[in-house]
Amino acid sequence: MSTANKLVTRRELLERWRGIEEEEEEGNADDDDVVDPSIHRRLQLHKEQWFADAYNFLICLPSENHIWCGMWELMGPLLETFYNYYKDDRKDSPLRRLWKRISDEMKHCLQCISQHHQAQDTYNTEYESSSIGPLLDILQKLDHERVTSHLSDINARITGQKYDSARDNAEVVIVLYEVLMFPILLDYQPLFTEFELFVEAIDNKHELALSGHQQFPGVYALLFCKRSVRSVGYRLAGSMGRVRRAADLEPLQPLLKKFIGCLEADVLPLVMETSAPRTPLDRMSIWIGIKSLLGFLDPPAFEEGILENYPFFLDIVLNHISGDSLEFSHAVTCLRILFEML
Repeated sequence: MSTANKLVTRRELLERWRGIEEEEEEGNADDDDVVDPSIHRRLQLHKEQWFADAYNFLICLPSENHIWCGMWELMGPLLETFYNYYKDDRKDSPLRRLWKRISDEMKHCLQCISQHHQAQDTYNTEYESSSIGPLLDILQKLDHERVTSHLSDINARITGQKYDSARDNAEVVIVLYEVLMFPILLDYQPLFTEFELFVEAIDNKHELALSGHQQFPGVYALLFCKRSVRSVGYRLAGSMGRVRRAADLEPLQPLLKKFIGCLEADVLPLVMETSAPRTPLDRMSIWIGIKSLLGFLDPPAFEEGILENYPFFLDIVLNHISGDSLEFSHAVTCLRILFEML
């Protein structure tokens, strides 16, 4: 019998989830080739009941209690149910209500954002990509839409002269933090476009600067943007100091793979048919970005973060040192930086 209609506690939900995990582990450890269907059905029933109770518990929390901050042990398992998000067209369904709430909370809370992305990283490392990939794709799409909407809202306030620095500063810091810490978000054209507008507008109002000694890998992604945003990225990257470790480039690797792959091709690769509009590739911007990025790398970061991942990178540079094109001048500059570095 479901406990959805009676009051459940956080402790009870955690204990029940531990029991479900133990059932799953026992099932996975079973050496029999044939799994008893009744055991599988019972486990699924327990999970469905737990999901329903967890939804109700989290949605009914007082508004001052952020879900990802204080209830991440419950919210983490619930991410599994987001596989059905776009199949659920009920606007007031528990799943959509929960997403709206945590989306609103992430507009105002750095810890919520960190827990949200950490949970996805955990799924990515603990499960086979073939099984977890579709879920992570949906979560990424939801994040793209969420952050794009937030950026668009702030940009509209600025252009409509409704921006209040005292009121809106916290939101600006939070959305800037998320994109600069998780630059893979920029591989989505609407978000990329809104973020360029956002950085340009906010820098005009406040002159963006970084505090503390934390590394923000997305700063280097700004080096691949249009000129006005690139200048902001160059300034911020300079304030962070040189990149000494390849690990500091790791969050940027999906974008670097795409950018360097573009330079390797004689022509721009065909746009793949996907449900998400990907950020367009502009060769000149990529060359300028690569050239600028190299200037911030120490030899170990370049060797381990670039050469080991893209052993053909030097060939790309050398192959473009011919003719009298703009690419030629950028390739020559890259080669000069490499000689100085190595």
